[in-house]
Amino acid sequence: MMIQAQLQKTSSLFQKLPHFKGKLRLAKLFYKKKINSKEEILFDCSKYELQFSAPNIVENVALELFIYGIYEEEVVNFFIKNIPQNGIFIDVGANIGAISVMIAKQRPDITIYAFEAAPFVYKYLKNNIEINNLKNVFCYNKAVHLENNIELPFYSPQDKNGKGSFSDVFTKDAVMVKTINLDNFFEENNIKPDAIKVDVEGYEKLIFQSMERSLKKLTEIFILFEFVDWAEELAQNCNIGDAQKILKEFQYNIVEMVDKKYFIKNEIQYSGSCKTMIATKHKTSKFI
Repeated sequence: MMIQAQLQKTSSLFQKLPHFKGKLRLAKLFYKKKINSKEEILFDCSKYELQFSAPNIVENVALELFIYGIYEEEVVNFFIKNIPQNGIFIDVGANIGAISVMIAKQRPDITIYAFEAAPFVYKYLKNNIEINNLKNVFCYNKAVHLENNIELPFYSPQDKNGKGSFSDVFTKDAVMVKTINLDNFFEENNIKPDAIKVDVEGYEKLIFQSMERSLKKLTEIFILFEFVDWAEELAQNCNIGDAQKILKEFQYNIVEMVDKKYFIKNEIQYSGSCKTMIATKHKTSKFI
């Protein structure tokens, strides 16, 4: 208990410090022993009055929550600002809930459906929803896929829980997971999403294929996804740029988010890593 209290105290101190270049690197040095231990952890994000549990702070998602008190603040703020009142948010690749839990806390009017394929990661997602008493988040231990309700091997490394996918890039150990098709899910539950976040290690094409009927019909939606060229190249049955091609086919504008600025991409992107992209049929002036 004493060690946990000390960790909590120093974590809160780091969270209160203003952002500066090298803050994360300094924290990694300070917490080197804890990071190397790969131990389960429970900590506060004091500014937002939230708690998070995580399998470790080796993985960058949990580490940034632990040090900054928030993960991908620009993305979180984008959704908080742009999802309409009483809107619906879909989180594909929800991990431990870093995005969904933060949005749910600050926008209790929003209903969130969060999907996480890896069973051991899902356990923390579910726990983080429960310990924060969030009634507007519904989570599913399913892998979004074109095929509905089949079992497939899913590769999710224990020390890099944000790197799980259908490809054995970071681990050769697989667990069988059930799949879910988004078109079926939306139609069966009468859901019309207002915003979707997709973070699936290069398998964005597969996610968009699973909701092609919805992509055709939806006109007022934001789809935020990450473009990583090498991840798409390693994904099964996928070429670099395929996810963007599907969105372009359905007349979506694609915009890159960089430091709170937005750049319209008229051409398919074939190179780049960790680019945050937004697909929308909204007029860009609505959020630029």
